[in-house]
Amino acid sequence: MFFSKIWSFFALGGPMTIPLLISSIFGLAVIIEKAIFFMTYKDSSFRLIKKIELLVEQNDILTALNELKGEKGPNAKLLAAALTHHSEDPERIREVLQAVGEDEIKKMEKHLPILDLVSMISPLLGLLGTVLGIITSFNILGASISSTDPSQVSGGIAAALISTALGLIIAIPCAIFYSYFTNLVSSKAHEMNLSMIDIMDVISNSRGEDDVQKYS
Repeated sequence: MFFSKIWSFFALGGPMTIPLLISSIFGLAVIIEKAIFFMTYKDSSFRLIKKIELLVEQNDILTALNELKGEKGPNAKLLAAALTHHSEDPERIREVLQAVGEDEIKKMEKHLPILDLVSMISPLLGLLGTVLGIITSFNILGASISSTDPSQVSGGIAAALISTALGLIIAIPCAIFYSYFTNLVSSKAHEMNLSMIDIMDVISNSRGEDDVQKYS
């Protein structure tokens, strides 16, 4: 009964409700996917870095890498990359960390353009459906003014406005979640940049004071 009412509501909006329905499915799928992604995309950067730093100070790089295998999140990957290249030039290590960081940011931004597109085109699709519906209503009115029931025309216009309402109902949540997720990506990218500094300090300390001065 509930779903039949929803379907009847969509059917009143005319043919443009089909692409609107498809857009809503894509938007909802991205919101769910990103929500799950960011819920699991966590790690304790301070605890993890300090833990690895103790092992690096003991020059136990292999144990440190084994510890990182069970860890998730961007800092674990940054630390693993830094330790893998710890014997190379500090500038090279910095380039590797930047490449890993950029790859992590791309993962966080994955599918977000779809959400942005849905929030942008949904109101336009809804408006197009309304315009088409109003044109149809006025064609009915113009074809037979004397015999046309005014309630039929007004009902057609009201039905046409449903597509605009649907477009806004879809676009507003998508725009809100898109803004939230993009801000979250920016925040995590900033955290990674700060972590890179700490990781470079860990690697530099393991190489001795001369390397610290070289990197500085």
